[in-house]
Amino acid sequence: MTPAGALARAVLLLLGGVLGVTLAARHLSPLPDLVLVVVVSAALRAGPRVGLLTGLVGGWLLDLLPPGSAVLGTQALLYAVAGLCVGALRRPGPVPVVWVVLVIAGAAGGLELARAVLALAQGVPVDVVSSALRVLATATVGLVVVPLVSAVERRSERRRFA
Repeated sequence: MTPAGALARAVLLLLGGVLGVTLAARHLSPLPDLVLVVVVSAALRAGPRVGLLTGLVGGWLLDLLPPGSAVLGTQALLYAVAGLCVGALRRPGPVPVVWVVLVIAGAAGGLELARAVLALAQGVPVDVVSSALRVLATATVGLVVVPLVSAVERRSERRRFA
C-alpha cells in the first residue's frame, strides 16, 4: 500500500462516514453502508491485511461520528473482521461484477447479523426488514461505487502525488 493509496482510502472513508451521517440526519431509509463499500473495495483490491486495516479505521470513524456506538470499538472490530474476511476472498486480475456484488452483499449481511446479535444481547429490538433493505441498498450502491473507488485508488497510486 503506497502513501497515495492510503491517503485516497482515508479520504474515501471520511467521505463515506460523513455522507452516511448526513443522510441519516435527513431520516432517509434504507441507507447503504458507504464505509463498508470502501472497506470491501480496498480488501478486494489489496488483500486481507489492507482490508483489516481499512476496516479498523472505518469502524473507528463510525464509532466516533454521531450517533456513535454504545461501546467504543465495537464497529471497529466488526469492520476489521469484515475487511479481513473479504480480503481472503480476493481474486487476482479482473473479476466479474456479480462476484463483487455477492461479496458486498455477504459482508453487509454479516455485519447486519452481528449488529442484530449485539442489539438482542442488549435487549434492543431488531427490525429485520430494515436490515434486509440496508443489505440490498449497500449491494446496489456497491455495484456502482466499488469500480469508482478502485479507479480512484489506481489513479492516485499511479500519479504518486502523496
